[in-house]
Amino acid sequence: MSSDRIWFFSEDVNVSCCECGKETTLNPDFDEVAGDLRLNFVKVRSTIPDSGTCPQCGNEMEVVVTYWRREFYCKNKDGKEVCRYFNLWLKDDSSGCSVEGLESLYETSALDHPDDLALDSDSARELVDLLYKTTRDEALLAVGESLKNGNSVESVIPELKRIIDSHDDVLKDKYLSQYPL
Repeated sequence: MSSDRIWFFSEDVNVSCCECGKETTLNPDFDEVAGDLRLNFVKVRSTIPDSGTCPQCGNEMEVVVTYWRREFYCKNKDGKEVCRYFNLWLKDDSSGCSVEGLESLYETSALDHPDDLALDSDSARELVDLLYKTTRDEALLAVGESLKNGNSVESVIPELKRIIDSHDDVLKDKYLSQYPL
């Protein structure tokens, strides 16, 4: 991935102040830093954090998060093609606040992605580890070992996709069933 690209999106995020416990909304920028659309997984992180003070107590707050997003195109009950997506494995390193509600299901007409979106070796190993913790599928151990031994990410994509697709019950259906077609 090129380090000089400028591609981000902003999103309102509900946060709870660590001092007084009150909720407020901040609007940080996010960047898609890794992913493979064949797997329907994209890693997202906050880039330029929206920092502010709690309107109730004046506590300094800054949103710093990383998560993985899954997205699926389908038709809604009106027959319109939409993209439904949800976030998994939120890592919240925010200071002065905790992030609420980023693990929801969303629906939009389409999602844009940077042209150079790719799954690098480190992110692939992270994804395999998170998938293993979620599914306990031992086939993921062989994929992780293959990556650790220097095999290319591209070489493990077919097996990784097969494993992911075999676990729709915990990696897709549990989320998308909230909005049946």
